[in-house]
Amino acid sequence: MDIYNFIIQLAAGFISTLAFSFLFNAPKKSVLVCSVIGAAGWLAYYYVKLISGIIIASFSGAIIIGVLASSASKKLRMPATIFIYTGIIPLVPGYGMYHTMRSLVTKSYHLAAKIGIDTILQAGAIAVGILIASMFSSSIRRVKIQRKR
Repeated sequence: MDIYNFIIQLAAGFISTLAFSFLFNAPKKSVLVCSVIGAAGWLAYYYVKLISGIIIASFSGAIIIGVLASSASKKLRMPATIFIYTGIIPLVPGYGMYHTMRSLVTKSYHLAAKIGIDTILQAGAIAVGILIASMFSSSIRRVKIQRKR
């Protein structure tokens, strides 16, 4: 693992999430945490993508973001959606959406279908990753509450 590349990827995830935290008017006390969650999700995505496909990488990054967002929401007593919305931004497949539309405009329908399907699968993997992390977090909370009784 190249430390220079690691720092670049960490900064990219952090800064992009930070910018969207301000754009989405996230509460001031959550901005730094949102940025760290986004950077962690991006790093997970980036390094899993090196060993595996983009769909599994998106799923992995989304699970990391979901679990961290759930923990941060409990710790800071804020809704998890604040952390999820801002943290998921680096994973959004905007490049794929752009190239799908570009291929449609240039009448490269075969290429548009291929890129479009990949983009939809990537977005679906992100959604399923967040859903699984949310279910996992609520299951753990339920078990902790039952143990206290």
